[in-house]
Amino acid sequence: MTTEDRTQRILQRLAEAAEETPDLSGFYELHQKLFRLQGEARADIAAALELADEEALKARTAQGLPMLSFAQLPIAAGRFATLATAVAAVLSEYDPDLGKQALPDDAAAWLSLAERRFEEGRVNPERAERTAELTLAEMAVDLALKPYLEWAADQVLPHLNLERWKRGYCPVCGGPPDFAVLEEETGARYLICSRCAAEWPFRRLGCPFCNTNDYSKLFYYLSDDEVYRLYVCQECRHYLKSMDLRKATHRVVLEAERVTTVAMDVAAQREGYRS
Repeated sequence: MTTEDRTQRILQRLAEAAEETPDLSGFYELHQKLFRLQGEARADIAAALELADEEALKARTAQGLPMLSFAQLPIAAGRFATLATAVAAVLSEYDPDLGKQALPDDAAAWLSLAERRFEEGRVNPERAERTAELTLAEMAVDLALKPYLEWAADQVLPHLNLERWKRGYCPVCGGPPDFAVLEEETGARYLICSRCAAEWPFRRLGCPFCNTNDYSKLFYYLSDDEVYRLYVCQECRHYLKSMDLRKATHRVVLEAERVTTVAMDVAAQREGYRS
């Protein structure tokens, strides 16, 4: 599937969701604009990703080290700054209060912030979780990085033995999951990276955020149609949205599902859980 086809599938699903839930039409319009920008950026990537040799990849997998570094991303400072600025404008249009915040002055500053956010986005058990809200510039950079990270994941994943990666963070970029699916044949659980959209297998029971197997601390809530599950962990207070593909009767566009399940985010965060 081409980048253009993928983007159109996402936009179409979000348009359908807006018709189904008119009260959220503004929210879906925001994400349509963001997906358009990201799709255009990804379509413009014309590069080859330089990977380590097979033995080095196996060694990194065994050590639990993500495969991708920031330096491997084919990011041109000027083009990235244009994309991040456009993303910031869309976010400010949706929330005018954000527009009062300052943005980086030049392309070099945008690129420097992108490298910092790339590193901060890696799961690191030794680093305290951030509690402050993201700035407009940080949100814009995170969203502007996604097309590059997703492109890189497509290059890296075919070279990895994912059955050897039993960790709760992404084998490609080191990001945390923000969605999961139970696949159609056996119901095996696959986590999906919040940054690069890589998918990897993970045990059915257990928290990917704190790795606890204490089942007295782990719960999930089913939607009425049993298609969606909201996993919550009492140990670390994280939540994970999930979808059972064995139960789905509609056309599934996973990138859009992250957006159309916003009610699950609201419900979880209202109860004090975090993604």
